[in-house]
Amino acid sequence: MRKLRWTDDLLMAMKIGQDVFDYINTVRNPSSKQTMKHRVQEYQPKQDVVDKFAELSSRYFIIVFSAEWNGECRAQIPSLAKLLIQAKNSNISVKVVDFDENRDIAEEMHVLRIPAIIVHDKSWREIGRFVEKPQHGATLEEELWEIVGKSVNAS
Repeated sequence: MRKLRWTDDLLMAMKIGQDVFDYINTVRNPSSKQTMKHRVQEYQPKQDVVDKFAELSSRYFIIVFSAEWNGECRAQIPSLAKLLIQAKNSNISVKVVDFDENRDIAEEMHVLRIPAIIVHDKSWREIGRFVEKPQHGATLEEELWEIVGKSVNAS
């Protein structure tokens, strides 16, 4: 089996991944789907961080490896969806890849645990990732901004 280059893996993930809202709507377990939809409605991202994402002028590509059976995925995917709704920035592209159905791509991208949220800049370079739950920031949006903000400040 030939080893794919990282750009091949990234492009494949962008192609097979679903829009975050489509992902939520296609969750098979009714209880999980209801939980995720309720969280999208109820979650309130920190407005100062939402404003930073709203003002981004450069492109960012976010790949999320997820599985509907995972509790952290059921919490983080809706939080990400709500951030996207409120930021209203077309420069941010997010694709959710089903971890169980795409383990080969996950393995090539060094994803061992989920959710894995991987951020790429406009040149398709990975600029950061976090796995399972936010590590540095208290919320998903703060953790994502910690990654994206370093790229913005380096420009």
